[in-house]
Amino acid sequence: MRKNEKYNTRSLYFSERITKALRQIPDYPLTIVEAPIGYGKTTAVREQLDFYKANVMWQRVYDNSRSSFWNGFCHLFSGFNKEHSQSLLQLQFPNDSVSLKTALNIIENIELPVNSVIVIDDYHLAECAETNSFIEFLVMNEITDVHIVLTTRYTYFPRLEELQLKGYLYHIKQEAFELMPMDIIGYYKLCGKSINAYDAGELYSLTEGWISALYLLMLNFGSEGGSFHLADIHTLIDKAVYSPLPETSRNLLISMSIFYSFTFEQVDYIWKGDNPASQIDVLVGKNAFVTYDSSEKTYNMHSILKSFLKEKLDSQKKSYKEALYKKAAHWYRENGEYLFSMSYAYLASDFDALLKAVELDKGQSFNSDLKDLIIKYFEECPAESKRKFPYAMLILARRMFTFNEIELFKQICGEFVTNIQNLDNLDTDYKNRILGEYELLLSFTGYNDIEKMSEYHRRACRLLKSPSSILDGKGSWTFGSPSVLYMFYRKTGELENEVQIIREAMPFYYQTTNDHGKGAEKVMEAERYYYLGDFEDSEIAMHNAFQAANETSQHGIMICAVFLQIKLAFMKGDFSSILHLFNKIQKDISDMKWYLFMHTLDMCEAYIYSCLNIKEHIQPWIKNGEFKNTRLLFPAMAFLNIVYGRVLLINGEYLKLIGSTESFIGIASVFPNLLGQIYTYIYLAAANNRIFRQNEALIALKQSLDIAMPDRVYMPFVENCDYILPLLAELERQGIYRQEIARILELYKPYQKAVELITKEYFAESKPALTEREIVIAQLAAEGFSNKEIGERLFISQNTVKTQLKRVFEKLDINSRVLLKQYFNNKS
Repeated sequence: MRKNEKYNTRSLYFSERITKALRQIPDYPLTIVEAPIGYGKTTAVREQLDFYKANVMWQRVYDNSRSSFWNGFCHLFSGFNKEHSQSLLQLQFPNDSVSLKTALNIIENIELPVNSVIVIDDYHLAECAETNSFIEFLVMNEITDVHIVLTTRYTYFPRLEELQLKGYLYHIKQEAFELMPMDIIGYYKLCGKSINAYDAGELYSLTEGWISALYLLMLNFGSEGGSFHLADIHTLIDKAVYSPLPETSRNLLISMSIFYSFTFEQVDYIWKGDNPASQIDVLVGKNAFVTYDSSEKTYNMHSILKSFLKEKLDSQKKSYKEALYKKAAHWYRENGEYLFSMSYAYLASDFDALLKAVELDKGQSFNSDLKDLIIKYFEECPAESKRKFPYAMLILARRMFTFNEIELFKQICGEFVTNIQNLDNLDTDYKNRILGEYELLLSFTGYNDIEKMSEYHRRACRLLKSPSSILDGKGSWTFGSPSVLYMFYRKTGELENEVQIIREAMPFYYQTTNDHGKGAEKVMEAERYYYLGDFEDSEIAMHNAFQAANETSQHGIMICAVFLQIKLAFMKGDFSSILHLFNKIQKDISDMKWYLFMHTLDMCEAYIYSCLNIKEHIQPWIKNGEFKNTRLLFPAMAFLNIVYGRVLLINGEYLKLIGSTESFIGIASVFPNLLGQIYTYIYLAAANNRIFRQNEALIALKQSLDIAMPDRVYMPFVENCDYILPLLAELERQGIYRQEIARILELYKPYQKAVELITKEYFAESKPALTEREIVIAQLAAEGFSNKEIGERLFISQNTVKTQLKRVFEKLDINSRVLLKQYFNNKS
């Protein structure tokens, strides 16, 4: 063949085998397309879906960051419902049952076109247990008319075979992409190159049907004098793609290889060569290794080309690479993409630029997924850069505290102080400002000692002329706890004084944080009245607190106030108000995107339903003690144990409860949280009494009374009188806390009447019975069969199955197949 013979290198060829395989995508909720690099997975999927006019939602994965994966996934929906897309983004990656259900509800409420297909390209980069669980959850819950396709070089789905057997998954493997000799003849012919059966056989032996190698061998054919030889893939890329390009085009490729994908604006900024538009057009037009995504307006390089270019870039001088990375860091900083800016600044060893990006970001992008990366940035940052950027140091210190990296927190604070002391001619106002921010930061080291925290707040007030620019005033003041008193009641006999201290202290904190947590002191006062049994004063103070929090949009404080309102309604037997308030919280969480409080709401509901001994309405993650992935932060965990302890009690899991109390007390002693200790000892007493260990029960109950009675905290005992009444009577008989126990029993009378009234009015009637057909459909769904499979078994349409399941969910008051399965497990 002549050297100047031209091939139609942009031609696309798909064998009958892969075409037939890809045609089955609409028949399954999930399709995994698995093959090594260079087998044409992405192109084949894209072209096949275009042919069928599917509504394709394409996400390309670039790295192993779970945050990046989630950002990309959320962006898929922005064109259909921007608000819901933002809701998903603010929810953050769903890694527990509560957030998974919330994500599913948001997605199901987005009106997508019929036959929508979500493609996650290069899924292997993001694959981990959490992302696999998320994909499986979506698939098992069968979003109507939505199919998911994963293209991947390899996969480790633990339930892959199970999903295949149940008809949820279609798995296309490498063999489907391999071109057989006759396919090779057809492919080459389409590109304008005729070969015989012998050559096709030789090519198959050389490449085993790998289309990227076949493509490169075709390009390389003329220069090799008319024979096929398989060198290593990078050598073929060099000869067939890279070397024939003009030097300017080669330089452009190397420059842009530092990006996962790139825009024309980035080319224009980074490369600075002549006529970049025509250069890009040449690259896209002359080979199949650079493509343009018109929907995203980005250029993408094939992974094979990128790996080749990486070798070329690595061989360049250090100064060349650093200059390139610095430009990229500046580009991303100017465009508000601070995490990318930091990563390129790090590659350039430009820590000044990195810390500039930290200051602009204010640490808002630093989630737990990035903890190790942020620590690496700090540890490798030169001392000189740290001296120049004190604000960045404070931001890093704050994040180390939230990551519970206390030693690093102390180290950064120590360096900050030394740097400030050694800085000469520092502007006084600037110095006062950063020292004020530092005092505010140090206040967190005194949590939950109000007096100690307030000392820092007062010093911060004297130094700061305006609210903090580092502390996020929109964050949760309560860490997800539904009670302020729980957070700050820390010393026996001092509750009244602690309420007075927080009342005096909070105005200084509000001044430095623009009213962050406004109303907290009023909630604590209202809660104290509740625990004393003074419900009238409690309700007055509660409304005062809610008003203060509502005026300043302090969501965590508002939820604390509403939860207290719910408990006060409980004492009146007013369950309709309780349901209304719970629904309002649920709506506010959804509408206002307060996703941190999803687990808080579940806790509050479980608290109330456990007091009513209604097990069915308690969320499974609480009932089963699945606390690992909750959105609750550590300071709220002792309150979660208050709820969980009562749940174990009503479930009759007395031995498990007794065995858990040491852990409960340990968690409630960290700060400490006396309310957690009071409830735990009550539960320990109740559980011991139920297994006829009365002596141990009396000892535990007296421990609880010893903590609570100096502050007249009666209500934890009132709420659990159904389990400890005989024990209280025995202690009273022994002359222990006679007056206090009399008050507890007095408060228990209206409480018991309220429980009886609510139970009679709302929980006495049985649930509507399922029809025989509904039972059959529900059982099959609980066993994991898809709507399609159920329809085929029962000779009914998928829509009928869906309608029937909706009725089943309504009758059983559940909202997922997971809960449906649990319903049948509980019945068996």
